[in-house]
Amino acid sequence: MPTPTPPRAPDAGAVRTPAPDLQAEALRLAERVHREVVRAVAPERIDSELSLLNRFAEHEDVDVVVGPVLAEIIAAALLAARLTSGLADPTTGAAAWRDLDGLAPHPAPGIGRVELDASTRRLRMGRGTVLDLGPVADAWAADRTVQLFAEAHPGHALVAEVGGAWAVGGPPAEAAALVGAAPTARPAGPRTGVEPWVREALVERGRRGLAVVAGHGSVLVNPATGAAAASPWDRVVVAARTAVEAQAYARAAHLLGRDAPGWVAACGAEGEFTGSRPGSTLRRRLRTPGWPGRAAA
Repeated sequence: MPTPTPPRAPDAGAVRTPAPDLQAEALRLAERVHREVVRAVAPERIDSELSLLNRFAEHEDVDVVVGPVLAEIIAAALLAARLTSGLADPTTGAAAWRDLDGLAPHPAPGIGRVELDASTRRLRMGRGTVLDLGPVADAWAADRTVQLFAEAHPGHALVAEVGGAWAVGGPPAEAAALVGAAPTARPAGPRTGVEPWVREALVERGRRGLAVVAGHGSVLVNPATGAAAASPWDRVVVAARTAVEAQAYARAAHLLGRDAPGWVAACGAEGEFTGSRPGSTLRRRLRTPGWPGRAAA
């Protein structure tokens, strides 16, 4: 039986711009965002804001003003939960530790136990609420890197790849050409197995964020039960307006199983779903109607 995956450290990511003179600056920008995310949410650092917050929240109600980066990541996580009707739930943080401690699964508290005032960064959480912000932190970092680069260099495109999330910004034509070109130096990432012409076509259609959830890489938690979720999909790829939205829809699709393609399309996103039937070596691949076909090549 699959077991929930403990929260993992934020990914350092990779960036690429077609302007050689701006590549070093883009790398510095991505590294800065990564450092900020690590300080805010890294689970392996006992001094990260999230680690301190979760340890306190295990035993007491929380009412505290959090830092700006943690506040934005929590806001993104709450948005993801609302977009997916609670399927992409950040309050599943205790599930993996309960499994490691030999305790029975318990439903996630849900975002009703989390209240964030974005204007003051005041966070209130009910006792026993433990947050897992790893996936949404990666997606937020990709979106944030692209946003900051666009503000500094509005005439240039940039692709930022962090963990299972990918974001692109800049002039539409240049952005589409950039994602359709050769991959970054790092071979792993969400573009593995997504053809260049597909990436290019998605960006041309306004999909500036992409996310991959691979069943072999992590085991998602079903918030309704607190147990590891079984899914017919080995790999889900979703393209949406932002990396945060794409990551939310991809995680929810993994949990929804066979209903995922229709649900993702109804959300206004595009997706590709790959899986295999138990006991069979045959693999099946389904796509939403708007996923680029061969004619787009």
